Amino acid sequence: MLKRFLIFLTLVSIVCGAFYLSSPKKPVERAEPVWPVLNKDQVDRLDVCSLGEDCFSLVRRTDGWGVAQHGWNGTVEADLTKVNSLLDVLAQDKALRFMGRVSEPVPAEYGFESPRLRIAAGGGQELAISVGSENPSGEGFYALNSKEEGSLFLLGEKMVSRCEFPAEYYYNLHLISGNPDEVVAISLGHGGSFSWTLVRKDGPFMFSFPAPLGGKQASGSEVDLFLHSLLEVPAKGLVSSIPNKENRILLNIEISLSGKKVETLEIFEPGDGEKFYFARSSSQSGYLVLSKEHYEQLDKKAFAMQQRNVVSIATGKLGTVRVVQGNQTFTGIKSDKSWINFEDKKPLLGIDMSLWRLNELKFEAEPKASLSETSEKVMDLELMDESGKRVVKVSFYSDPELPDGQCWLSLGDGSGYYPVSDKLLEDLQGQIPLRK
Repeated sequence: MLKRFLIFLTLVSIVCGAFYLSSPKKPVERAEPVWPVLNKDQVDRLDVCSLGEDCFSLVRRTDGWGVAQHGWNGTVEADLTKVNSLLDVLAQDKALRFMGRVSEPVPAEYGFESPRLRIAAGGGQELAISVGSENPSGEGFYALNSKEEGSLFLLGEKMVSRCEFPAEYYYNLHLISGNPDEVVAISLGHGGSFSWTLVRKDGPFMFSFPAPLGGKQASGSEVDLFLHSLLEVPAKGLVSSIPNKENRILLNIEISLSGKKVETLEIFEPGDGEKFYFARSSSQSGYLVLSKEHYEQLDKKAFAMQQRNVVSIATGKLGTVRVVQGNQTFTGIKSDKSWINFEDKKPLLGIDMSLWRLNELKFEAEPKASLSETSEKVMDLELMDESGKRVVKVSFYSDPELPDGQCWLSLGDGSGYYPVSDKLLEDLQGQIPLRK
């Protein structure tokens, strides 16, 4: 019985095998090709060509990325944000759809004989992309890649436009690389030795040079504006060479960053007929192109960098304002956080604004030890605290020898006479109800 059963199994196996071998084989269905993406951390180089002419390379360096191109001796410092934007497109964006298979040679209608754009990625991951002509509907552009050879894709217009910027687009146009918070010293000269130096330790920037200003505090707002123009405002452009390399240096700037890193900038005198200034930076290859306005924002003398406020008072703690003009005296007192006339108790408007302007008042030139014979006292302004103790006494003097719109201000403490704007004096004369 067992023998018959084994013979039966053998016959069944033979029949099934014969049926299988005689059946037609079904083809294994393959999914549609997918547009490949890059692992941007593995890419060390991107070669880009637009219309076969504007060709350049983005090259990864230990300190970031550089732009390599014909006509430049070295690589240009690249804008990392813009390079990362291109890498993000190649790593994340997808084709609109797969169009089908094409054979070599690819039909001319797809525009690959003269590609609109070619990108080749190298390093740990390699990929070549070629973008041809726009499809008839205007929906996108035909594209091929080296991972799916013979597969035609359609890329969206937005994706393509984000990949076809010229080399200049990727230039880092900042004058000097650095963060304002990391700057610990600033020095500026006019084509030679430094005219002034500011240093910062734990607090604000202080003058260390020239000697007469040593230890004095610099203006925080002026330093902030200077560093903004130096580190954050980009140049107009970048060129590999300048017309006249013999042009003299107008301005030289040096900054020290935390970590003992030093960066320098030299700005050259423009040649005849040139509307821009050229600058050479330790952070960049070639020459940066600066507008006249940008240059003027950097051309600061020591005087402009000083803390030039004459008075600093806590206006909220004042209780009395006394004004003396000629033989007249006026007194204002604070009552319930507002100012009133001491005599008739009528409200006084604008006193707080005038006190704020007093704090903001800056001297327009170096103070003098004495006044000329042409000066004449106009007003005394005395400020007292809530207990009646004097906080400060300010005297204003007119002088026809001063520039229009200025007057002298004295604190009566031997610090000298400061030339200041006469706007505050005019405001006080208009606010205080003195007898005519």
